[in-house]
Amino acid sequence: MQQGEEVVIENKSIKPSEVMGPNIPGKKIGVSGDTRPTKKLEVFFKNCDYLVFDSTYLDELKEKAIQTLHSTAKEAAVFAKNANVSNLILTHFSARYKDEKVLLDEAKTVHNSVIAANDQLKIDIV
Repeated sequence: MQQGEEVVIENKSIKPSEVMGPNIPGKKIGVSGDTRPTKKLEVFFKNCDYLVFDSTYLDELKEKAIQTLHSTAKEAAVFAKNANVSNLILTHFSARYKDEKVLLDEAKTVHNSVIAANDQLKIDIV
């Protein structure tokens, strides 16, 4: 029925419109832990509605991010923009940053919908 086909039960034809409402499109949500941005991941996360992505350092520490296989806030934002991600959620911040706002601000220079994850964060998926 989900494909729009009628079902016949005991000689009675039942149309999908008689028992089902309209299709409601789902949401695509991606989560990536400790990682470097790659083209392969970009394709995998293409058109995500929400993406949780590693943002360990500011871009000034990009070399350290590369060495430790992490991402910078700017890299995460560029990655999300290139993958056409609607909402980017930054996570896994280095303890060197007392306030993740600096990472958030850096990412927002590239992508317009970015938030910083925190413990017990709840997001309404709409």
